[in-house]
Amino acid sequence: MRKILSSIGALAFLLSGINAYAVDLPALPAGAKKVTLEEFKAFADGKHVKVEIFDLEKPVTADLVWSWKKGTITGKANVDGKMMDVKSKLTFKDGKACSNAKGEKPNCHSIYIDGDKFYEVRDDMKVHAVSTVG
Repeated sequence: MRKILSSIGALAFLLSGINAYAVDLPALPAGAKKVTLEEFKAFADGKHVKVEIFDLEKPVTADLVWSWKKGTITGKANVDGKMMDVKSKLTFKDGKACSNAKGEKPNCHSIYIDGDKFYEVRDDMKVHAVSTVG
């Protein structure tokens, strides 16, 4: 019985760690401005971007290039310590930037800019990712 309770406790601890990462989302800065597709293109198109994604179950950072000419987001991502190549389709729909890997449903976010950073923001106004241009 003690082993079962210990195992349940360990599992609960691990799951709480995963949820704590997913829940600890940064706030959108008060001065961040929601931008249009044209403003976003002028800000980030073809430039190297350092990205940190906050709402996944594992920590994700990436070095990416958003290319509107090619319609892609490409680069390398570190997913919980494992390096991966990134190549996603890039579109803009209903005022949101959308990306999707082959065979996946598009993932869309509103874009806000503040200084040298852009914020990908979910419909519930929680920050999905923060990217630094340059």
